[in-house]
Amino acid sequence: MKISKGDIDRIHKIINPLLGHTAWNVWLGIGTFITMEFGNQIITSHGFTRGEWHLWIYWSGWYLEKPGGVFIGCEDPRHIIKKEIAIMEGCSLNNVVFSKKVFETKFVFDHNIVLHTFPMNFIDPEKYWLLYTPDGKVLSIGPAPKWSFELSSKIRPEE
Repeated sequence: MKISKGDIDRIHKIINPLLGHTAWNVWLGIGTFITMEFGNQIITSHGFTRGEWHLWIYWSGWYLEKPGGVFIGCEDPRHIIKKEIAIMEGCSLNNVVFSKKVFETKFVFDHNIVLHTFPMNFIDPEKYWLLYTPDGKVLSIGPAPKWSFELSSKIRPEE
């Protein structure tokens, strides 16, 4: 169940145009889901404001780290998570780093803030995270070693 270097390279080619964009509308969704927007604002046909890029941390465990250590995780109390994830608001995404074993992912933001995601299971077919791109496609990561980049035929979350 190892992800190849070629897979990682192809995924980075998709993600690289996102790097340097600022996160906005960082939001705690259902359960442990986190969503955030990047790029220019777009008004959807349903009147929602979205970014050109939309990151949805979906079926992953996660924790946030800043200089000094880990400070919040996906199973902490929701009222605390809602407050603490705001630390990513207004920060640029500078790098995305993958584990070749199971698609553990580090989203590295300004000020050495790192959102770590990791699989919560390996049998369930749910995606670990999804990245909706400006060209109407979605990068779906997981379950390891699976990933895809294809036209999004689904309505984006919360639309």
